[in-house]
Amino acid sequence: MMKADDPRFEKARQEAIERVKRVDEMMVTVLKNHLVVEQLMDEFLVASGKKADGKFSDKIDRCKGLRPPEFTEKEWAVLTKANQLRNKIGHTLDQAEIKAKMDEVRAAYLAALSDEQRPHSEKLDDVRIAAAAFEHCGAYMVAATETARAGKKS
Repeated sequence: MMKADDPRFEKARQEAIERVKRVDEMMVTVLKNHLVVEQLMDEFLVASGKKADGKFSDKIDRCKGLRPPEFTEKEWAVLTKANQLRNKIGHTLDQAEIKAKMDEVRAAYLAALSDEQRPHSEKLDDVRIAAAAFEHCGAYMVAATETARAGKKS
């Protein structure tokens, strides 16, 4: 039996604390950014005369169906992979499963960047890549919303 003053206990406790910090940072980053991008998709849908209801994946499909010129298939892939990461984080703490989804987000995000942008992002850690992937899609969604609103005015 290990006692609380056993040096192995302190080492194990520190490892547990570090794991919680890593999971916490990823969860907060992904969930927060997911919510913001969903709000931006809602604004785009409303600006386009559509209802902003349903699941995130349904909203992706509706937004994509409107064919905003700001988006390419690469941005839709990033958004879809980021949503899958959010779903994985929301339903499991299995680090291997989360890492697999994170690797998919990383690959999609880096593929969506220009040749000039990519070298600056390749070495980012997973939390920064997750945030950047959502921010990337969010920026395009803001631009698409502005285009939709301008189209209504003309």
